[in-house]
Amino acid sequence: MSIDLTAARNLKSTIVEHSRAANLSLYHEAQELGITLSEMLETLDPSPKDVNGKPVGELDAFERQLAVHDIRAAGNGAITVEQFFVGGAMILMPEYILREIRRGYKMVQDPTELIAVTVPESGPTVRPIYISTENAKKSVAKRASGGAAYPRVQLLYRDKETAIIDRGRQFDFAYKIVKNQKLAEFRVFLWWIGAQLAYDEVDSIYTMIKDGDGTSPAATDVFTGQAGTFAYTDLVHLASSFDVPARMTHILANRADIETILNMSQFQDPHTFTAASLFQKSGNYGSLLPVNAKLVAVPSATATEVMAMDARFAIRESVSQPLMIEAEKVIERKLETAVVSKESVYTVMVDDARKLSDY
Repeated sequence: MSIDLTAARNLKSTIVEHSRAANLSLYHEAQELGITLSEMLETLDPSPKDVNGKPVGELDAFERQLAVHDIRAAGNGAITVEQFFVGGAMILMPEYILREIRRGYKMVQDPTELIAVTVPESGPTVRPIYISTENAKKSVAKRASGGAAYPRVQLLYRDKETAIIDRGRQFDFAYKIVKNQKLAEFRVFLWWIGAQLAYDEVDSIYTMIKDGDGTSPAATDVFTGQAGTFAYTDLVHLASSFDVPARMTHILANRADIETILNMSQFQDPHTFTAASLFQKSGNYGSLLPVNAKLVAVPSATATEVMAMDARFAIRESVSQPLMIEAEKVIERKLETAVVSKESVYTVMVDDARKLSDY
């Protein structure tokens, strides 16, 4: 299927004009609208969509601009960072960096996998909302002449607000070092930064679901085994401690505790646990699903404190600023220093959708 680049070529002249003048007005306009430059370009050069509104083209509007500017990021034809900077598509560089960081963000452990819902926020604080499950746990009642009531499921506000948190990373790339790097090599470093940002958030999620979000209680410790030992029976008990409809979808722990789980004898025989063979081949513990839950390594997790959660119900993410980059500094200082950051906060939606096993 051939790609129609007619609209992209028409837009190319605007990109060249802005690049020659180091004009970042497209970024400013996008920021005012609360969207990325990529999304802004989609309004100027819409991608084809099917009847359900899903994009069907191989390239989005940003990638089509890279194509018409002959910017290649991989293979033998990959250009250098300097060629990107001195070319007619210079103003695309900040967005290119941000897109590659976002790719790295989801490459190793995607934090969004642990989030039930993400909602936009405009203020510096959030008033968390949660579901009260105490009365909802009762069996369904039937109305009769005596006036029996149905169990009540309530949505309530927490007692206080919680503050939005600014998380980010500053990178300092000396231009004399990176200018001769091929984009194929340069983007690997951007992926690494993205993966670091992701684990910053995974750390925050672990701490929040364990200790509470400042307005919610800490997770319930359900450990009943022998102190100092985490056995298969403790893992099963952790999984069975969830009341329906919640169930354990993810286990979050430090690497030592994940190693303890992987070394349980119940997971050594591929006949009793088929995913063990995948682990032996790939070495990727993410393919293992003990008690039908995915393992997540958390760099800052407390030793012996194994968290379990139902990612479908547990956490709400409130975002006042999505992941953004200081476009001006990227252009003006040629990567010498710039910050990529995100402003958000995690809160607990359903208290019973998380459990702790502190052995």
